[in-house]
Amino acid sequence: MGGSPFGPAGTGKTESVKALGSQLGRFVLVFNCDETFDGNAMGRIFVGLCQVGAWGCFDEFNRLEERMLSAVSQQILTIQMGLREQAKRIDLMGRDIRLNQQMGIFITMNPGYAGRSNLPDNLKQLFRQMAMTKPDKEMIARVMLYSQGFKTSENLSGKIVSLFELCHNQLSSQSHYDFGLRSLKSVLVSSGNLKRAEKAKVKDMSEINEDWETKILIKSLCDTLVPKLIAEDIPLLQSLLQGVFPGSSIIQQREGELKDQIIKMSSKYNLLPSAEFIEKCMQLFQIQFLHHGMMMVGPTGVGKTAAWKLLLECMEKVDKIKGESYVVDPKAISKDDLYGKLDSTTAEWTDGVFTGILRKIIDNARGEMHKRHWIIFDGDVDPEWAENLNSVLDDNKLLTLPSGERLSIPPNVRIMFEVETLKFATLATVSRCGMVWFSDETVSSPMMYHHYLCRLA
Repeated sequence: MGGSPFGPAGTGKTESVKALGSQLGRFVLVFNCDETFDGNAMGRIFVGLCQVGAWGCFDEFNRLEERMLSAVSQQILTIQMGLREQAKRIDLMGRDIRLNQQMGIFITMNPGYAGRSNLPDNLKQLFRQMAMTKPDKEMIARVMLYSQGFKTSENLSGKIVSLFELCHNQLSSQSHYDFGLRSLKSVLVSSGNLKRAEKAKVKDMSEINEDWETKILIKSLCDTLVPKLIAEDIPLLQSLLQGVFPGSSIIQQREGELKDQIIKMSSKYNLLPSAEFIEKCMQLFQIQFLHHGMMMVGPTGVGKTAAWKLLLECMEKVDKIKGESYVVDPKAISKDDLYGKLDSTTAEWTDGVFTGILRKIIDNARGEMHKRHWIIFDGDVDPEWAENLNSVLDDNKLLTLPSGERLSIPPNVRIMFEVETLKFATLATVSRCGMVWFSDETVSSPMMYHHYLCRLA
């Protein structure tokens, strides 16, 4: 078994391979490829897959260097010949290894992005290529809503997909906007969580009808979409919402202990708790429940750092879970220093800054698993370093190292990006993250003067 689905980001390439594997009872391992993988690193992965009989799905395979792809194609050809001839053993990397007939190799590709190589012809011939361009969003939405317990999923799925199409076509074009399948999926998953929470409060089950389910879906939509919209697009979303769901409006409920705590704690950081700033803190709070990868986008001096620092401390006061933050400037260090490197002579692995933080949390030497961890990348998001995080930011939650090791992201970890603009980032990275837009209006001049004068006092 094997194949090569290719197409734009968020069209379900990896998910299709994983779904096919689960239907056939195969164990699917996803590896995120990048240019630091050499022939030996890929060879070690192939040797493992051959012996255990698992499927290997190599995400963004065309990020490997071109000279590497030829060497890798030879290894894949050896495995495929062995499978075709139903050989019990094959010779790979100078070793005689056992070949399990259940194994398969799949590769996925995003053509046309920065840092991508062209596949050599001898490699193209080894895989059956499948173009994946436009998923059936309405069918996916219907099935997901049914699985989340919505009884009126037939009607709601068509409406929500129409609204996303309208948003994509009519809202302004911004580098941090994404109204694709991943964004739709996060709204649907969030609506299921919200529905279960609200259903527990309902005493009379006859109240649960199409109107009730529609309100839940709209609230989920507002929690997910409104934080990333620029000020000019919010009235437009309101009119689109009324067009698709007549009589509806943007729902934002911002009451509770956390909001009171934010207002109270603002004085500690010499901040003025304006309505806009508190709203951004609450939006960040909502988004971190829906995504483990988040981006705070906006110009310098609009309160991005102040918002996450204040929110982290307030959440600790409210739920008594200690919060730890780690700030990394990815542009100040090399890629090897960030992710670690493999010594080509001794094959010894050395952790980088990010992998070191992650390993410290996973090792749980000082009760790290009982704390809340936010890893903040403060710097431009560009494909050079950010693409390595693609499998970390999606549902796989895995960081694949060139040494063959796979670090799983624990549920108490959030990966956050503080960035001025996303014009250099690829859609593959943007679509995997939750967004909160910080505009110039978030922090006014009086707020800045107040903060500075309080620090002098």
